[in-house]
Amino acid sequence: MRRLLRRPVLPQRRRNRVLLAAAAAVVAALAAVGVLWFTPAMSVRTVEVTGLDRLTEPEVVSALAVPAGTPLMQVDTSAAAHRVAGIARVAQVSVHREFPSTIRVDVTERVPVAFRDTGDGPHLLDRLGVDFAAEPPPPGLPQITMADPGDAELLRSVLQTVGGLPPELRGQITSIDVGSPSDIAFGLADGRTLVWGSVERSGLKAPVALAVLQQPGQTVDVSSPNLPTTK
Repeated sequence: MRRLLRRPVLPQRRRNRVLLAAAAAVVAALAAVGVLWFTPAMSVRTVEVTGLDRLTEPEVVSALAVPAGTPLMQVDTSAAAHRVAGIARVAQVSVHREFPSTIRVDVTERVPVAFRDTGDGPHLLDRLGVDFAAEPPPPGLPQITMADPGDAELLRSVLQTVGGLPPELRGQITSIDVGSPSDIAFGLADGRTLVWGSVERSGLKAPVALAVLQQPGQTVDVSSPNLPTTK
């Protein structure tokens, strides 16, 4: 006949002690949370901003909109990051609490890859085609012109291609002319034209272009990278 194993039953007094200890732990945890939530000792006194280039710290702090003295635990970091991301020049941002009293904001600014003139002056574009500033372009930034200025997908793919080129090639480009998805050409600083074709196989076209540009010729065509030509 099988014997049934029974769990030992704790004496009533011991069970009460366990329950009291658990309740005390919960109360202590709630009290700790309450202290963190309301105490002035852990409120925002400092905002640290990193990653700035063209933006200023007051611009970021203003968009952050976290008043000094706000208890650190009450700061909605996601909402604060969303507000800073509303600045056109901001590409990425993260907001963190650093106890006891600091909000840290890490910003990545958009980097211009080209500019275009829309009739009201130059507009800077990043590699995703985002128009993030209406201001004079930095020296050497190429101007892009498109037969269809409204083709946002083509604009983005061209600028991603240009942004991914080796610096020694990208630094020579002074203009980008986009007639169609298969008709892309770069004007170079020495006055020559680099015919690129489409954005396809750009990883192969770049080293071929750097090699062929060492040869004489006003027009270098790498649209078929296996058969580059100069003339």
